[in-house]
Amino acid sequence: MKKVLFALIGFLFVFGIVFVGGADSATAKKDDVKLKVFIHYPKDYGKPVRSSGCTVTANDQINDYGYAGWQMPTGGMDYKINYTTKPGNLSAAGIQNAVDLGFSAWSSADSNQIFNYTGTTSATGAKYDGTNAVLWGRVSGSAIAVTYVWYYTASEQLVEADTVFNKKLKWSVSNSTLGDCGGIATSYDVQNIGTHEFGHWVGLDDLYNSADKDLTMYGYGTTGELKKDSLGLGDISGVNAIAP
Repeated sequence: MKKVLFALIGFLFVFGIVFVGGADSATAKKDDVKLKVFIHYPKDYGKPVRSSGCTVTANDQINDYGYAGWQMPTGGMDYKINYTTKPGNLSAAGIQNAVDLGFSAWSSADSNQIFNYTGTTSATGAKYDGTNAVLWGRVSGSAIAVTYVWYYTASEQLVEADTVFNKKLKWSVSNSTLGDCGGIATSYDVQNIGTHEFGHWVGLDDLYNSADKDLTMYGYGTTGELKKDSLGLGDISGVNAIAP
């Protein structure tokens, strides 16, 4: 009997289903944990990346945003970084600063979005393990980065999130004051891509309409790009609309 019980628990965990609440509460709504995955593809997806396809911002005052289905918990989220997976050309200090700035873009737009750096993690991939991790690892195909979000379907609250940058790509850290396309033309900027990925943590979906190409939550990225470091009108409206 114990073997059957353990097998059932394992099945529910693998498929990301957790039932919360007392068994005798027949009227209680099940708060299942669901996983959603966001894959951030390059602007010229399907073609070799030979040079930067970055374009200078023409209009970031488009008031578009998409709600992904959850919001941050009231007390905010802690996160950890695995520096052992980082590209060899980058320092741990440079990465932490870039990641911190990526999160702070959302906190600056809405003070209810609270992120706390709590040190390092040994996580080498996305896993529902109680740790919100940022790292480099294997991702799908030519994706720039992938963010995994676990959330409660009933209460629509974020449970856990992991962001994995593609370790096969070239990465750099650049000062955003260099301009929208002032990054290294042959590599992806950590802060630029990170700011987009962390928008999924706060509850925003990708945008794919060409009119939204200058917003941080535009679903495609490119090398040399820095313009996602700062939020556009739609990004700011979105994060404030779903604030906890």
